[in-house]
Parts: sequence; C-alpha cells; structure tokens
Amino acid sequence: MRYLYFLIIAILFSCNGRNIKTLKNDKVKSENLPIEILKCIKNPNKFQEERNNMLIELPKNKNVNYKVENVKTWIGPWVAYVKLTNIKNGTCYKIDQGVPSPYIIFENKLYIPNKYNIFTTEDDLNSLEFTRYDLK
Repeated sequence: MRYLYFLIIAILFSCNGRNIKTLKNDKVKSENLPIEILKCIKNPNKFQEERNNMLIELPKNKNVNYKVENVKTWIGPWVAYVKLTNIKNGTCYKIDQGVPSPYIIFENKLYIPNKYNIFTTEDDLNSLEFTRYDLK
C-alpha cells in the first residue's frame, strides 16, 4: 500500500512546470515594447512559420531555446493548457487554455498580447497591450 501512495505522489509532483500566473509580470503598452517586437508586429509576414507555431523567439536568427506543446485533457480531444519548455534547461511553464497568442520571447521575457488575432484584426498598433513575464 505504501508503494501505491508513493506512486501517486510521484505522479502528482513529477512535472517541474510553473503556471505563468505565478511569475513576476507587468503590463506593457505598445509604445514601450522593445523595437524588435514592434518590428515583428509591423511585419508579420516575415514570421509566418513562427506564428503558425504560436511561438516567436527574437532575434530571429539566434538558436531556438523554447518550444510549445498543447497538452490534452484526460478525457476527450480538448486542450487543457499549453506547455512552454526551455529546451536547454528543461524548465516548463503552463499557459492556461484561452490565453491569446502568439507568445513572443525576447531577452528571457515572455510577451503575451491581451487580445486575440493581433496580426489580422488590429489596425491601430498603439492600442495594443501585452503582459510581460520574467522567465527564470
């Protein structure tokens, strides 16, 4: 019976992921975004492949350090959350279902827009707002 308890505890605590809500964060208006992110937003066609994957790492020519993965629910074909993983050190972050994308990473900070479809429906870039999370 002790082995069963140990197995259950091991399964519950096996993921070292943190929800991004627990990370230090702040709101950033578009005029205060780094220039690299503004260039990405203004020229979305240059980042078509990354947009399809929901993750944009800047600068574009550097090595890939992160990956995203949809984690499905236990029952049914639905997505429970998105897992953002640092490939180098294995740290994973949970992004709740329903959080807008794309996820933009620049200088160990994660930028998430506060609106959906920023590339297709947003005409005024000055009205955009992002939440910036400090990745550790």
